[in-house]
Amino acid sequence: MTAGLDDLIGPLSAGSVVAVGGAGLVRKPMAALRALAAAGARDLVVVSFLGGVDVELLLEAGCVAELHSAGVSLDAAGLAPRFRAAREGGTISFVEWSEGSLVASLEAGARRLDSALTRSGLGTDLPAVNPWLRETADPHTGAPVMAARALVPDLALLHVPWVDDRGNAHVPGDLAADGLLARAARRTVVTYEERRDLDPADAAISRVWIDATAHAPGGSLPSSCHPLVRADLAEVGRIAAGSAG
Repeated sequence: MTAGLDDLIGPLSAGSVVAVGGAGLVRKPMAALRALAAAGARDLVVVSFLGGVDVELLLEAGCVAELHSAGVSLDAAGLAPRFRAAREGGTISFVEWSEGSLVASLEAGARRLDSALTRSGLGTDLPAVNPWLRETADPHTGAPVMAARALVPDLALLHVPWVDDRGNAHVPGDLAADGLLARAARRTVVTYEERRDLDPADAAISRVWIDATAHAPGGSLPSSCHPLVRADLAEVGRIAAGSAG
């Protein structure tokens, strides 16, 4: 299914879980997030594997009630000022994950399990600050493991360079957590730079996991979308200074 971006977000009630694809300054679905903010979505639970400009946009728009992430920054531009202010001011609930434990949680969601086991985070204070994690014993060996409760987003928003004629998403290089997000979410919307005649066998994310696509050239800016779009580092710098245009 292909539709206009404004038609794809749909109504999102308070407490809806929205997962954001990409990582750092790479392939953030910024056009989709702007549409979500413009539609008036508020009090969302946001999942951003490695957040940055996406989290800053959603915080500025007042969309976030709770944020799940393994880290939020603007990479070389420095700290994310709106995220820092929200944490220091306690204006949002923040659920801290390690990358490995968040992957395990999404894997559980993708497999429709209640939880998944991982060694990530063992021996740390993560279970004390993240109620989705619990140290336990492996049922077969008795060895200590971390049980990560499943995250099941209501909506996953992803951005990719190419979609083929059958609706499969193609991403060269690192997919980050996007494949897991697409499989774990109840609904997945993919924006893309170009439609191309590509071999479906080479797709990074099958159309089986995609509910809708929308053409959004430059839809990742100011983050990059390799190999078609470079990050707008000047705009990232303005965001870091708290003065985005």
